[in-house]
Amino acid sequence: MQVNIKDVLYLLRLYRHDLMNHLQLVDGYASMKQYEQSQEKLHHLIMQLKNERQLQTLDAPQYVYWLLSLNLFEREMNFDFEIENHETSIEDYDGQITHDGKRLFEQIKAQLDSLIHLHILVQIKYDHNWYIKYHIKGIESLDDITFYSYGQLKVIKNEKETSFVFTYK
Repeated sequence: MQVNIKDVLYLLRLYRHDLMNHLQLVDGYASMKQYEQSQEKLHHLIMQLKNERQLQTLDAPQYVYWLLSLNLFEREMNFDFEIENHETSIEDYDGQITHDGKRLFEQIKAQLDSLIHLHILVQIKYDHNWYIKYHIKGIESLDDITFYSYGQLKVIKNEKETSFVFTYK
């Protein structure tokens, strides 16, 4: 995947715009003496920035760029990341995990028409293999999702969420 400098600058503009919106909300709550809401919003923003920093430590630039882009372009979707400490490089799987993530979200979006009102938690973990889990809340059901995956895909459904777990050996 070749990233154009204009695309990166556009992504940075969107990111800065979102960050300014969050900071203006914090400031607005504080100016109205709604300190609890201001503190809550500030805490949420700090946690989001910590999660994004952790994501950016992965040595998978294509995947990180795609996830951050998805997070910015699907603005009404709630997106969180959890990355367990990793000493092993994921770089060899960068193209594969990017491909699999894109195909998964293309199929989900095709079934739902949009990702609005979804809460998506992406967990990235290394335990002798790499595991990428997409926990999706806010959907009642998804039809079977099938596509060629570089990783082994396991789908776990319950009444509260659907999880897609990719394993890369």
